[in-house]
Amino acid sequence: MNETAATTTFNFEAVKSGIGSVLQVFTDNLTVANIASVLGIVVVACLTLYLFYWGARKGIAMLQSAFSGHGFRI
Repeated sequence: MNETAATTTFNFEAVKSGIGSVLQVFTDNLTVANIASVLGIVVVACLTLYLFYWGARKGIAMLQSAFSGHGFRI
């Protein structure tokens, strides 16, 4: 009952090659214009979400004030 364990070796060269090719794709397409456009999109999206949040809170507060008998205030 002598069982021998099969040993396999992991091919690290394939992993390094894969990581290298992925990094190469990112660095080839990485320009100042791409970075600026992504940052611009993120800033505009954040400002839009903030203004929507602020407007929704203001609208809810106005409705609550109107129904509590204080009238509308801006």
